[in-house]
Amino acid sequence: MSVTLRLLEIFVAVARSGSLAEAAARVNLSAPAASVALRNLESSSGGPLFVRAGRGLRLNDRGRRLLTGAEGLVAGVREWVGSARGGPDALTGQLRLGCSMTIGNYCMPALLARFRTLMPKVTVAMLIGNSEEVATGLRDGTIDLGLVESEEIPADLDAEHWTDDVMVVVGPAGHPLGQRGLLSPKDLAGQHWLVREPGSGTLSVTRGLLAKVPGIAGTTEWASVEALMRGVEHGMGLALLSMHAVADKVEAGRLVVLPLRRAIHRRFYLLTYPGQHASTLASAFKAWLRHNKPERHPVPSTPTPAPKASLRRSPDAPRS
Repeated sequence: MSVTLRLLEIFVAVARSGSLAEAAARVNLSAPAASVALRNLESSSGGPLFVRAGRGLRLNDRGRRLLTGAEGLVAGVREWVGSARGGPDALTGQLRLGCSMTIGNYCMPALLARFRTLMPKVTVAMLIGNSEEVATGLRDGTIDLGLVESEEIPADLDAEHWTDDVMVVVGPAGHPLGQRGLLSPKDLAGQHWLVREPGSGTLSVTRGLLAKVPGIAGTTEWASVEALMRGVEHGMGLALLSMHAVADKVEAGRLVVLPLRRAIHRRFYLLTYPGQHASTLASAFKAWLRHNKPERHPVPSTPTPAPKASLRRSPDAPRS
């Protein structure tokens, strides 16, 4: 029996779900029919592709080696059909992105809105996690393109410099250090710090800064950028974050930038997995990103004025 696209679709569905029954439902087959199809594929391909794991199925070494190629073939045919139906200039299909939290929450929404106006038939599925989780998604084949800010790029992934980022130290509004002018790491001694979780690109940069601070009052770990910023707002400590993340809160007066004498820069990267099929859609979006970068936010470099006391008369105050 020859290997057909239908057999490959079943193979991919079983590999991704780990369940024959769930995979059968995904490809609109009964479980017995899917089981027969899987046996036919294993026979045609020269050997077993799975091992039993309890009630489920798990890829063996041979199956893992063949999965990437099978996914590429299935995706390629679907892409061809979509292009044929959509016209010569239309991009269709689902764009599967994996973004680290800073990029996913504060950079991609505006960029994706612009891209969708150009390609309205494209749907987007976006995983937002830390840099390690994005790398795992690329290896697993659940995302097509990763965008991260970590400098610790795994050796098995391809990385392309996309754009630069500026990191700033922030404190709650009215923090005394906000009146001191440009600061050195020595000026930050004795402060409590709010930091990201292991696997975060932001954490690695924070550790680099704190290694130069001659003594801190402790750290508190947060797995959410938004929650971390709320902690800073409420006076729990200082944090080192992307200007992309803090810009709105700084403008609203809820956070204050404590400017450093030596600015902290890092890079954003586009990540791909070499063994994964690159769809026309993913390749087109990657090429578009090379010419479309996140909006730059100005970094305050002068002391922030202290909040002025209100001169408004209380309604209960006696009139003179």
